[in-house]
Amino acid sequence: MKTLYEILRESAELYSNFLELEYKKYEFIIKDDTLSLDEAVAKEQAFYMKMRGLEQKRIAYIEKMGMKDKTLAEIIELSHEDDKAILKEAYDELNRLITEVKKISNLCKLVIEVRLRRIDRAMNKLGQKENTYSNEDVKNNNTKSFLLSKKI
Repeated sequence: MKTLYEILRESAELYSNFLELEYKKYEFIIKDDTLSLDEAVAKEQAFYMKMRGLEQKRIAYIEKMGMKDKTLAEIIELSHEDDKAILKEAYDELNRLITEVKKISNLCKLVIEVRLRRIDRAMNKLGQKENTYSNEDVKNNNTKSFLLSKKI
């Protein structure tokens, strides 16, 4: 079984690659390149599966250590002095990458929301009475327009 350090490093590498994809996805959104965006979203799914697998490995390892109810920061603090420094470094790197992924993901979401509002306004000007993506339609999964990929 992998050590906690190896799991953290593997997670950091995965999030680093995922971050690159998120930046590409942001570029595709800005350039209105929906074909490339669809491809990026498809690749994103593979990353989510890998992340889930690594998370399960981490949870299993922590349970095996008998520290099921502890956070990673607490586990690192309780670690042997020899391991503490490298675990802290790996944890900090992973935490930094996750924070960066959240930032770029939120930025992508914001740009998409702004564009959807613009589409709604344009549709209203063309005589469309309801929003293109009204809350009622979203709840009922009854969207009336396919201007963007459903994967987004």
